[in-house]
Amino acid sequence: MVKIVCPNCAADLEVPPSPIHTCDFCGTAIQVSLMVGPDGSNITGENLTEEAKSTYIIKDHYIIRCHYNGQEAQSIMEDWIKKVPGAPQDFETSAIITSRELKFYPIWVGQYKATSSYVGMDNWPKFSHPARDRPGWYEHVWYYKREEKGNIHREYQIPLMALSEKSIPKYLRNYVVTTTGKEFFDMTHVKELGGKVIDSVYEFDEAKKWMFNNVLNRQAGEMRKEVVSITNRNDEVEEKDVFYIHFPVYEVKFSYNNKKYEAYIDGSSGRIIHIDVPISTQFRLTSILAGGAQVVIGAGLFIAGIMVPVITFFGVSAGLGIFGTGITFLSMNFRKGAQEKQT
Repeated sequence: MVKIVCPNCAADLEVPPSPIHTCDFCGTAIQVSLMVGPDGSNITGENLTEEAKSTYIIKDHYIIRCHYNGQEAQSIMEDWIKKVPGAPQDFETSAIITSRELKFYPIWVGQYKATSSYVGMDNWPKFSHPARDRPGWYEHVWYYKREEKGNIHREYQIPLMALSEKSIPKYLRNYVVTTTGKEFFDMTHVKELGGKVIDSVYEFDEAKKWMFNNVLNRQAGEMRKEVVSITNRNDEVEEKDVFYIHFPVYEVKFSYNNKKYEAYIDGSSGRIIHIDVPISTQFRLTSILAGGAQVVIGAGLFIAGIMVPVITFFGVSAGLGIFGTGITFLSMNFRKGAQEKQT
């Protein structure tokens, strides 16, 4: 831990030596790694110049407000589970909630305008030997390399989850965060809901570099839609804005029939990010029996269709259909979880 003074409210803080820390009192995002330097020296109580304060603070720090309290998020989860096929209908009375946490996860968002000119090689067709019986057709075609030039103009909004892959739940790694409702960060809002702020493992400049390179890669992808290989390119990338945003996620852990499960709910929209849904014993038994029977019947019809020419079409098609339905029933017993699709 290192001791620093908040550049905004002058509170004395004892924080981990991480790149970014959100002040526990005023909610200012502080670039700790810049304040303490490579030697990790403490600077509590020192008088900071206005220029230094400006350097240490991330100005564009926002929050996506959480519109549900813990009990409401839990109710959304319980109602959603009851609608999933095979889920136990006694979930509310039989499941045991072991923990329920609200975490505000960090994300960097960069907005860029990119213009690229390129020179590349592409494959062009060449035709010979016109077909005698088909006007406009040719019997032979081959390809040769030809140089092409072009320009790509695009605008991008690049998101970067600000945690390492190991430290962020796998269900959040590809989750698309809607940032249109962002507001300036409000620590009071976090505390009212008993939330916990998770901060970025990337420094400001490190995050900007990653997003900048992502823009270049996307531009290259657009070029490769036009040419097979790029021989020369010139890029001009304008950084319009870079935001540091926290978004709310409820993490609920529960047990049912002595088995452990977990759920992730978007606190701003109520969207189910992921739920491990228990399967009721009755549904499991019914689906295994029905699925197994259909697999046997389907396989029998398929074999009969192959062996008996009179019923080949019916036997093969019906057998495959029934067999597939049986496999579907059986596979429901191996379901890992469920989530709402993002549109």
